[in-house]
Parts: sequence; structure tokens; C-alpha cells
Amino acid sequence: MKEFSLTSTTSSRAFTGNWIFQKNGSVLTNNLGAEIRLLSSGNSELVFDWRDHTHGQDRSRILVSVDQRPFVSLVLGNEPFSLPLGSKGKHLVRIMTQSLTYVKAKTWDLEDYFLLDSISYQDRLEPCSLYDSQIVFIGDSITNGQKTDAFISDGAAHRPDFSWDFLLSEALAADNLRLAYGGCGITQKANIYPPTAIDFIWQYAKGKARQIDYNRKNKAIIVNLGTNDKAASDMEFLFSLKALVRELKKRFHDDKIIVIEPFDGSFKNVFEDLLANDRYVDLVSNKRWDFQKSDRVHLTRLGHRQAFTTLLPIIKEKLNDKTTASFH
Repeated sequence: MKEFSLTSTTSSRAFTGNWIFQKNGSVLTNNLGAEIRLLSSGNSELVFDWRDHTHGQDRSRILVSVDQRPFVSLVLGNEPFSLPLGSKGKHLVRIMTQSLTYVKAKTWDLEDYFLLDSISYQDRLEPCSLYDSQIVFIGDSITNGQKTDAFISDGAAHRPDFSWDFLLSEALAADNLRLAYGGCGITQKANIYPPTAIDFIWQYAKGKARQIDYNRKNKAIIVNLGTNDKAASDMEFLFSLKALVRELKKRFHDDKIIVIEPFDGSFKNVFEDLLANDRYVDLVSNKRWDFQKSDRVHLTRLGHRQAFTTLLPIIKEKLNDKTTASFH
């Protein structure tokens, strides 16, 4: 079988969602919802040397879709795996990182991560670029689609393919780049600290600089944070929100920045006092949203679709976007 070059300039177009290209030819990410998109021709199967790298009992999972059918969850193990394609005709293969551990993945210290070493094929395999721009989503576990399916107590509950932001990026014909970590917020009193959002804007792991391809057009930078900061006072949150906005303007100074208030209404007055009249940041106010939840914080599949349906016209208006792309 032939081996697909993972890190060449041409092949790298197959990867969206913040992958790190290693000198040894492998690719790494600790993001949920990161994607690989491939066009297969003349192959009855693809073989992935993609093994589990987690510290706990949970196995990491990926989601696979062939020819735009619904994503199916696969558990990574200790050996390469084969993805059967059936016929040797042309196929669009989309693979999305789903979960590392269920409760608390140790991604900031790179104890948990996804590492793809190789893809083997028989005839032809090419990168597939579906869109010419991306939306950067800065958030937490809700942005990642974590714990979407209630009553499931392993990584299968995490469904980034059903998250409100994935539905939004698909509807706006843009790649989805999540900078999101479960439990994180903007203050030191967030459920998980470190990192804060400021940390992961600039780094993908502790001491590891996050590289963002500035040749890719950013359609928008969309922020949804604050749910995990309930232990902070309004003054503490205000101080941290000011710092976050300053860093957003430094990193994404030429891009449209949209801040969506937390879905649970946390710190609503702080957001509106600081950002309602900011010339460089558009604020989306929480209008007493009541999206369906799978627990006290996370959204169900229906809840994510409710959020998407609510936010899509608002975001389109702010972007003056007339896209009518289909979504699933």
C-alpha cells in the first residue's frame, strides 16, 4: 500500500481545527472537533496508524463520516485500524476527533492527545478543502459538544458534530477552528485552572505556542465563555474580561470579534456594561435563552440545535452574510 504524506504543504490542506505537524511526519492535536477531510478514489479501505494516547481508563474516540453520511463513533486502540469504503469509487471521508477522556482530559500538560502516525491507501488519496474560510470559536466544553448525550458516562457522550458551533460553521460554509477546553473560563476561579482562555489563545499546551495560519481567512472570531467562572465575583470577572478582550484584539486585530453571552446568563451585567458600546467587539445578548440541557450545564443535541437556530440569523446579520449552505 502507499502512504499518504501527512505534513507536506499539499496534504496539510486536509487538516482543519488546529493540528500540529511534527518533524517526524506525524500530526498531533489535543482539540476536540478537529477534522481530517480526504477524497478517496480506487481504494476499498484506508488504514490508519492512529493509536490511543490517554492517561486514564477511557479510550480516545474519533467520529467518521463517509460521503456525508452521519458521523459514527470509533474507539482508538493499541493497533492500526482499517476503514472499509466498500466500492473503489470516489468517496469523501471526514474524520473528527471526538473525545479523550469523559470527565477531565489532561490536554494542557499533553498527557492526553491525538497522534496520527500514518494513513495507507491503495490507489489515490487527496486532501479535500470544503471551504475557503474559517470561524474561530473560543469556548469551553459546550463549544466542544461535550456531555451532549445524557445517561452516557464515557467519551461517547461527547458529540462535537452536533455542537451549536459546528452547525453554525457548516451553515456559513466555513471551517470550524475550536480553541476550547472543558471546564475552563477566563478567571483563576474557573472550574479548571490553568489554562484560562487567554492561555489557550496563545498556546495549545503549556509552553507550546499555538500556530494559526494567517493565510486562512477568518470569517469571524466567536467567543462564548463565562459559564465556568461562577465562583468569581463581578469585579474579578470584569478584570479578566477586559484582559481577554485586549488579547483578542492583539491576536485577531483584523478580524470580526463576536462575544456571545453565556447560555446560562452568567455575568450578563458585566458583559453589557463593558461591551455594549465597544467599537471593535460585537456583543450578542442572552435574551433569556432556555436551551435544553443534558445536565445543569451542558446542552443536549436538541439544545445545541436550539442554540444554533437562535444564533444563526444574529451572526449572519453581524457578518452581513447571505450564505445558504446546507447543514446536517
